[in-house]
Amino acid sequence: MKISILYSSETEHTHRLAQAIHTGCIASGQVEAKLIRLSDKEFTGSRWNSEEILAELDSSDAIIFGSPTFMGSMSSKLKAFMEASVSRYFTETWNGKIAAGFTVSGSVSGDKFNTLSALTTFAMQHGMIWVGLGSTPFNNNEINTSGHYYGATGRAELNHDPSEMPAKEDLKSGEFLGARVAHYVTKLSV
Repeated sequence: MKISILYSSETEHTHRLAQAIHTGCIASGQVEAKLIRLSDKEFTGSRWNSEEILAELDSSDAIIFGSPTFMGSMSSKLKAFMEASVSRYFTETWNGKIAAGFTVSGSVSGDKFNTLSALTTFAMQHGMIWVGLGSTPFNNNEINTSGHYYGATGRAELNHDPSEMPAKEDLKSGEFLGARVAHYVTKLSV
């Protein structure tokens, strides 16, 4: 079973959360997980274009989408990817796959819900099964300390060293989300 973690990250903060999610995915030893970071090389002009990445996602049992939250929404790279996925939408290629999401922004709230909500809607349009964080901020285990239920979130100021942010609690939430997605991928594959 395979999980793809598709994300954009300009300042390394979102990349750090993606790595934590990857760690959570592979911790069970039952799934393969791959980090797929969107880059400028997948663009032709302003259009995203990578059949190779789309084929990788086609062969995945789950896709975890991630983006920094910029000005109340996801990055333009992830949005361009989403628009380019229309070929998979019309053929329902991803229908039934597990999906989840994550985001990082500079403030505690930072409109992260808007980004996660847009990712959820996108996954639902593709017929995917959304897996949220599934943990309250009142559980005393440092998971979901910011109270975002739709996915894993992190806080990181732009001028902050990526090795320091997101905080360890945010990274722990990322690992938890990765493990949760891996759990449902293996459970639903039976």
